[in-house]
Amino acid sequence: MNSTEIHSTVDVPGLLAQAGAPNTSDRYKFISTQNLVDRLGETGWIPREAFYKNSRKYDPLYGRHCIRFSKHARELNAETPEIVVFNSHDGKSSAQITSGIFRLVCSNGMVIMSEQFDNFRIPHRGYKAGPQYINHAIKQTVNNLVQSTYTVDKWKELLAPFATRKQYYTDAIKLRFPNASETEMWNLDMPQRKEDEANDMWTMFNRTQEYIMNGGFTVTHTEGKKPRLARELTSVEKVQSLNEQLWQYTEDFVGSASY
Repeated sequence: MNSTEIHSTVDVPGLLAQAGAPNTSDRYKFISTQNLVDRLGETGWIPREAFYKNSRKYDPLYGRHCIRFSKHARELNAETPEIVVFNSHDGKSSAQITSGIFRLVCSNGMVIMSEQFDNFRIPHRGYKAGPQYINHAIKQTVNNLVQSTYTVDKWKELLAPFATRKQYYTDAIKLRFPNASETEMWNLDMPQRKEDEANDMWTMFNRTQEYIMNGGFTVTHTEGKKPRLARELTSVEKVQSLNEQLWQYTEDFVGSASY
């Protein structure tokens, strides 16, 4: 996907769509991305950045795209609540409204998702594609995000000893690399910047997420074969799915681990 900061509708072709792709069926219900932008704007959420699929095989007007919204500009090493909208007009995927915590982790503008909360999937058919459910999804997302950010403060207070860190990394790395060895999982414990040197659960979660998503370390991909360099995940769908799995795993781990 191409990345761009939003300045106008020209930056995101999907915002210009007025109907579904010509090959969509009669059952397909068009969900306007521009309408979602306008509705979130009414509650104070401003689009900051967008990604869209640009391919010779697909018309970007109808292809999958996502837009990230926040109320305030990002600050270095600070957690920023954001809302992310995914949509397409080709009938191949549902619209989604999700929320989470993002961090600007270095001065060159790198942003990572630290935590995900609500995730409303809106298929392009049935009552969920109508304005009543879409308005409900937006309202719930906005309201719940404010309350959910308290989780960040809770995790920051949980300091993990060696045994707890080992237990956490052992299963976390296997979410993407199920054949990783015990030695390889300790890569997740190596901070890549000064701000990530602490051993509270919030910092551990962020370290783990960055390594699992971005790669950059040697790990066993296939049992019985030599370890090789892990590459960055570039598929929006895979990144989103792995984020959800890691968040759920960490949430369950925090509820059962010893500190």
